[in-house]
Amino acid sequence: MKSKKVDPFKTRKTKSESSDASDTISPPIEVAEAIDQFRECQDQAKHFEGEATIHKNTILSYAENEYVKRLLNGRDKSFKVLGEETMVTYVVMDSSAGLTEEDVEEFTKNYGEEAAEDLITRDYGSIKFDAKVLEENYGAVVDALQVLPEEVLSNLFKPMLMKARPGAAEKSKKYAKKPDDLLEILRSLRIKNYIR
Repeated sequence: MKSKKVDPFKTRKTKSESSDASDTISPPIEVAEAIDQFRECQDQAKHFEGEATIHKNTILSYAENEYVKRLLNGRDKSFKVLGEETMVTYVVMDSSAGLTEEDVEEFTKNYGEEAAEDLITRDYGSIKFDAKVLEENYGAVVDALQVLPEEVLSNLFKPMLMKARPGAAEKSKKYAKKPDDLLEILRSLRIKNYIR
């Protein structure tokens, strides 16, 4: 008889007892009413959240276009947008969400190497090596690096973080021919402007 090998990478399926439909309790009336109100509020919240998202997207689209016009006129600060009874603030951030290598390649393809170098920062400072291993094998590491072809060596170390440089929104103006171009550049850089 063969013994069955256990694969350590497979998780074991646990079977939990299914709840029995007859295992229900009837709480006091105030708890039963609270349960019904809770479920009704949950349903309404889902509806309102969806509606809020639609309205937020409408506002954000308008505010982004207005921001681009303002940016082209030298005004790159946050601003308020008035409703009939209330207002929102379009918050301008001088930072971006992280960019992937593919994002940077696409940006470079669309706007050129100069724009990518001018507007995107690459953080090589986050690369970490085990200091003890490096110290013990320093000579071998240096020897190995020296025999690598230039194209391999240039691609060996990748930045840990890539994002828009500080001031990228203002600098982006020189790479945009029209407002729509500027808006697309800001979106490609993932500049984190938002409404509140």
